[in-house]
Amino acid sequence: MELIYPEEKYLASYAEAYEEDMATNPIELQMLQPPEGVVERAEMERRGEGLPEGYVPATTLWLVDSDKFIGRVNIRHWLVPHLEQFGGHIGYMIRPSEQGKGYGRMQLAMALDWVRKNLDLDRVLVTCDDDNIRSARVIEANGGVLENKVENFEFGKTVLTRRYWIEL
Repeated sequence: MELIYPEEKYLASYAEAYEEDMATNPIELQMLQPPEGVVERAEMERRGEGLPEGYVPATTLWLVDSDKFIGRVNIRHWLVPHLEQFGGHIGYMIRPSEQGKGYGRMQLAMALDWVRKNLDLDRVLVTCDDDNIRSARVIEANGGVLENKVENFEFGKTVLTRRYWIEL
């Protein structure tokens, strides 16, 4: 199991995970981008090129096992005001067929190691919806300390968001 930069050789497995995500989750909860151009987009985001207004440079890493795409983590290099409320430094997902196997906890731990080695941060903010108990457990298992819960408006509704800080 390793955390890598996106690579073309994993695209077939990524595409399968994308289809799982589309079939399993309503559109507002879908976490993966279409496979076409995903490797190139990740590289551009990492370099901060062509970002929409309000976006910050971010590194995307894939959790893979042999030739299988397991999950994705997105590490934002710094925060802007809206990321301080929702999104934080790190967002992650595990493909639906691999959830509940401990990969989320492992992936976040590996992402935190990457941040320690590559970014000049003392702590990171990780958020999740208040009703996403599995994600809250992943964050807490990796040292997340709940600072507060805030209301966010997304996809036409108000959502309560947990804000956790993890010391590095």
